[in-house]
Amino acid sequence: MSERLSCSACCGIFNLKGSDADRRAWVAENTRQFLELDISVAVNIVQYRKDREAVTLPNRVRDDIYVCPFLGFVDTQNQKTGCLLHPQGSPHRQISLWPHPQNFSFYGEGICLSYDCLAKDRKAYTGDFFAWASTATLFAYARLASDHTLHRALGRFAGGGVSLQQFYTVVAHLYERHNVVTTSFEDIERVLPDSPEELCRFLAQRIDPSQVEEIAQELSAAYSACSSHS
Repeated sequence: MSERLSCSACCGIFNLKGSDADRRAWVAENTRQFLELDISVAVNIVQYRKDREAVTLPNRVRDDIYVCPFLGFVDTQNQKTGCLLHPQGSPHRQISLWPHPQNFSFYGEGICLSYDCLAKDRKAYTGDFFAWASTATLFAYARLASDHTLHRALGRFAGGGVSLQQFYTVVAHLYERHNVVTTSFEDIERVLPDSPEELCRFLAQRIDPSQVEEIAQELSAAYSACSSHS
């Protein structure tokens, strides 16, 4: 979470079918309904979870990634997503009534409070990512902030003063266009891409296996443009 934006990919926000407008509407509705609850009564929180899961479960892209219905907006500008049950971060005025409110969630307090994003934990980001993020939209930022493989790979070969802001924009656009499910939980790459060409093909395969050549070329062109303007 930055001063302006946040990620929440680990909560499954990108495992929802639909557009970013649909995604924003879902987060807003979670927030509206939860803030209207009297959460001094436990059954109200339990029923809220059941009702919102009934909406969410049929609309998942992948069945193996949970989408948490306690994901909501935690700021007044609706620019930061976060946990509506978090003991310090929730905007609900009654949250302090519960010593361990996140235990109402699917993962529970033990997982939610101890988990840390792999990209953040590994300090994988480069300075130009933060420069790009300063003007990025909420969901563009969230898609890329959680992509630890992208950042770890770039950290291996993207140096020499190359500014990758245009490359980040193209990657975020392709992720949105192809509804790529990004989540900071997965760490399956034993061997990281070792060059811009390998990274572009890796990302293209993730984005759409049926269009690898075309997407890899688009990504390579964006990366090359960054290098030529550095």
